[in-house]
Amino acid sequence: MKWLETIKVQAAGDQEGVMEKELTALAHDLGKAPECPGLVETALYSHASVPGHFAIRLFWDTQCLQIQGSLLGLSLTQTLKAFGLVDHSVWIEIRKIQGGRENEQQN
Repeated sequence: MKWLETIKVQAAGDQEGVMEKELTALAHDLGKAPECPGLVETALYSHASVPGHFAIRLFWDTQCLQIQGSLLGLSLTQTLKAFGLVDHSVWIEIRKIQGGRENEQQN
């Protein structure tokens, strides 16, 4: 089953620069960390028009969905609360369109 976790962080006031450095370091560490079974990809985003808003996406492909989130996602969420408001959500892939071809996910 393909699913993803989105962890959005809204940095408090003067924390934007520190937050961006911290998130970049976290993303780098995730790439070097021991493999998490089922973790396919990690991506870091910054909001296009709102400074201090960031998102981390963890893309998973596992047998079982973890509706509360993975241990990794929950741990990141707790760590990032020190920088501001955090929202953690889990999404199931239903359909993916790539290169003009639609691939429906079987549940």
